[in-house]
This record gives sequence, structure tokens and C-alpha cells, in this order.
Amino acid sequence: MQGICRLCHSESVLKESHFIPKFIGKWVKRTGITGYIRESNEVHKRAQDIAKEYWLCGNCEALFSEWEREFANKVFYPFADKGESVANYGEWMSRLCASLSWRTLTYIRSKNEAEQKSDEYNKSLDDAERHLEKFLLGEESNLNQYEQHVFPLERIESTTESGLPPNINRYFLRTMAMDIVGNSTDLYIYTKLPCFIILGVVKAKDLRKIRSSRIAIKHGIISPREYWWPDGFVNYIVEKAQAVSDAYDKIPEKHKASFDEYIRKNPDKAASSKLFEAFTHDHDQFGKKVFR
Repeated sequence: MQGICRLCHSESVLKESHFIPKFIGKWVKRTGITGYIRESNEVHKRAQDIAKEYWLCGNCEALFSEWEREFANKVFYPFADKGESVANYGEWMSRLCASLSWRTLTYIRSKNEAEQKSDEYNKSLDDAERHLEKFLLGEESNLNQYEQHVFPLERIESTTESGLPPNINRYFLRTMAMDIVGNSTDLYIYTKLPCFIILGVVKAKDLRKIRSSRIAIKHGIISPREYWWPDGFVNYIVEKAQAVSDAYDKIPEKHKASFDEYIRKNPDKAASSKLFEAFTHDHDQFGKKVFR
């Protein structure tokens, strides 16, 4: 398809670009039970692939693919498949995170064009989009206020938080999502991967509290430490996990029956899947509530 690349703005043959990296979708399918994907906003539909559009030219697509490959092999697979919790990263990590935030930002804005937002809100997103664009193209050497933050997610074995939904482990370890979240003073780009949350800062009144999650521009290490989410973010996570649970309750009964039948016919595959593992973590934490 001929068109204008959303990143470098050159006219070119556009590639079908995945907003959540394609390897993530493949991993979710491979480690699931049925080999299908249900996106968090359309769980009533089974899908073979995740959201994609004709977005980037071949050169920009190749740029993103290089950073994705580093992240997949050095961070994602070791954490998601092997249970590792420490990873060293190079300059590719800040680029990868910025690319995810840029993709989420441009995708969500394209879907919400009809929504009426304030001039201040739109200007904040315009400025963030332009700066991330320049950073990804090598025209800016620093992210400045548009820091990228990564939160590794593990199973919840115990918690002092009340009101957690009984699918919270499945949300942490299995769900993919994109959003723009915040208020008049704090605004973030939210990209949810299995086992990871990437928060791209648009604006924030005080970033010192979440400094431990900040990704360095050149190199650094992801490791167990005390992570802090922005104020009010726990409530947002709970609401999103609950929304996924509510949406699953609305899946047609014939689809649920088909899923149950598949498990009965493929018990070994089901029991060895990462989806069943995440379900087991929820059952250990919440008991019969997981069957609501």
C-alpha cells in the first residue's frame, strides 16, 4: 500500500505494522490453550493476530524490528518463559520503549479522533508525539520529560491491597493493552505486555517517586527492586483487570462450551500452558472466586 509513513513522513510503500510487537502475539498464542487471541477490548472475538495497520515504511519497520529482537531475546523470553528477574540492557531498550509508547499514542489517537478533548490535552499529546518521533529517528539524543518506565510483573502470592479482582495474575501475566491515562497534571502512555507494563510519561508533576522504574538512555539493568506506581495507578489497574473479567463473562455460552470441550480433549496441552499457570496463581490467591 502506497502512503505516508507515520514516523518519518516519507511517501513509500507502507508495511502492516503491529502496535504490540508481533512476537508478543505469537508468544500469547503459543503459550495459551487454543492458539487464539482475545484482545482485552474485544474478548468476545477470537483472533489470529493482534492490532496492525499500514503505518510505517520499510526502513522504519526495520528499525523497530531491530529493537524488538533485542528486547525479545534479552528481556522478554528470559522473564516470561524462564522466570528470570534480572536483565542487562543497552541503548536499544530506551528506543524500544519509546517506540512502544509512540505506537500506543498514535494508535489510540487515531481511534479516538471523534472525542472532544481540551486544547491543553491535545497540545500535550502533540508535543509528546513529536519528541518521541525525533528521538526514534535519531534527531534527539534524549527523552527529556518523556521518560520511559518499565515495571516487570510477577505472580501475586500475597498482598495487602484490598479489592483486587480474581483475575489479576492473568491480567499481569497474559494481557495486552494500550491506553492513554491520566488527568490535568499527570498524563501517561500505557502499554501492557504479558509480564511487563511500559509507561511513557507525557507530563507529571513529580517523577521522583517512580525513579526506580526509569529506563536509562544508554544502558542499565532491570532487576528486583522497590517499584512505585504513580498516584492512583493501582485503581486504574484494578479497573482494567475487572473490565477484562467482566468482558469474559459476556462471551457467548457456545464459545465457552467449545473452550471447555477443547480442554477435555487436550488436557496435557492445557495443563502445561502459561494460561493455565496464571489461572492457577489466581486460584491459589482467590480460591473459588476465580470461577465467578
